[in-house]
Amino acid sequence: MTGRTIAERTAKESSLKGRRELAALNDALTLAERGLGRQTTAALMARLLRIAAMYPRSVDDTLMWQVTDLVTGDDLSDAVKLTLIRMGWASIVQAQYKVQGLRMVAAPRRRQAAAA
Repeated sequence: MTGRTIAERTAKESSLKGRRELAALNDALTLAERGLGRQTTAALMARLLRIAAMYPRSVDDTLMWQVTDLVTGDDLSDAVKLTLIRMGWASIVQAQYKVQGLRMVAAPRRRQAAAA
């Protein structure tokens, strides 16, 4: 096995982890928007920042800091804060869609199960 193959596999694993994190944040945002979530807007924003760090070319740092300031402040309602977080999530998803296209997160597991 060459070093290049290991690097490619590591890149694919981090990409898969990032897509899973995006999907999990989507689920958490959906629950919060429906009033069923247990996470605060600050916790959701922290998750968005962690995901943004996985995709540095997808989001401008200054924009994320501005959104963070708005979400952690007391000037806006929780509904507006959730909307801002959703917009940040959507911008990352859109940027990744342009780069990678649309792929299912669970597809590799299904292929492994089918091969077994």
